[in-house]
Amino acid sequence: MKHTLMTIAFVVSAHVACAQNVIGDWQGTLKAGPAELHIRLHVDQGDGGFKATMDSVDQGATGIPVTSFSVKDGKVTFTVDVIRGAYEGTVNGDATVIDGTWSQGLSLPLAFTRTTRQANGDAASARLVKIDAGGHRLNMLIGGQLSRSSPAVVLEAGFGGSGIAAWTPVHPEIAKFAQVVSYDRAGLSQSEPGPTPRSAKQIALELHTALRNAGINPPYVLVGHSLGGPLVRVFATMYAADVAGMVLVDPAHEAIRDWTKLHPPPNLKEQEAQIAQAPQGLRDEYAAFDLIFDQARTTKLPRIPVTVLTAAMLDPGTDRDMKKIWIETHKAFAASIPDGVHVMAEKSGHFIQMQEPQLVIDAIRRVWETARSRK
Repeated sequence: MKHTLMTIAFVVSAHVACAQNVIGDWQGTLKAGPAELHIRLHVDQGDGGFKATMDSVDQGATGIPVTSFSVKDGKVTFTVDVIRGAYEGTVNGDATVIDGTWSQGLSLPLAFTRTTRQANGDAASARLVKIDAGGHRLNMLIGGQLSRSSPAVVLEAGFGGSGIAAWTPVHPEIAKFAQVVSYDRAGLSQSEPGPTPRSAKQIALELHTALRNAGINPPYVLVGHSLGGPLVRVFATMYAADVAGMVLVDPAHEAIRDWTKLHPPPNLKEQEAQIAQAPQGLRDEYAAFDLIFDQARTTKLPRIPVTVLTAAMLDPGTDRDMKKIWIETHKAFAASIPDGVHVMAEKSGHFIQMQEPQLVIDAIRRVWETARSRK
């Protein structure tokens, strides 16, 4: 399994004669494969400096607070802890365009242009909220329109980082046809710590509680990437009556876990040394790996449509034998499910939702439509 620690910060470098020139509203379009995300940045004068907020227009998340914002020697730097990324750019002479690159695992071009502030009255707009999950709050991004006749789509990310950031190219597209929620698991990114051990059953309990408290009622189509695969399988076993469909995006599996324990990667000690220096929430989740996979072994899925997406490309540092086992396990798992479908993502490594987001969106929509027709 590939362990990726996603940290996101937003940085803008601007060569401006006067710092006041950055004050105002900016908009830009981030292109991640075929998906496009429209971003607005609002900069105002604050006490002794600047204050700013950001909108992810397609996701409908408005007023996202900028953690820190500074201007020095024509360079503008700001961070947004809740979404974590890095942007560096140059403002033109009349301060109408900032041209640069946004890095979030991948490096993508992003140019901002000055604009006027617009109210977002879209009925499907999302909201970024903190929801009680049983004594602690989870950071959740909720988009799309509530419908009593259609399932809600719940996105569960892989190990380590922000679940909201992990689904950035996919979330706004799903919101066009369904209510959709992504979130940070307890102790990760902007979510508060939860009880330990961080077992799959504990995570499922917290997610189920938070969904109910947020007014997102079943049925659900569950989508799990990597470690999110066994997590949503456990959720579906615990709350079978609430689950109408499932999409697994290059999922981890207990059979793969068993193989990797017998054939540990040569850089395992280096990986674990990095994890030992990571935030407590991530370390707690890693410490519960064996428990998570042991609980996944006992899962029994309800009779629901399930699609398994498998990355065809070999990621850097991935063992070829493990990749073979990974693909064979996915095929066997999909074949073991009465309504199982297996799809190879021919142009993707492990993060299919980043490299072929439309493939993931289409798979979710097909399962969602099937689940809706069966209701």
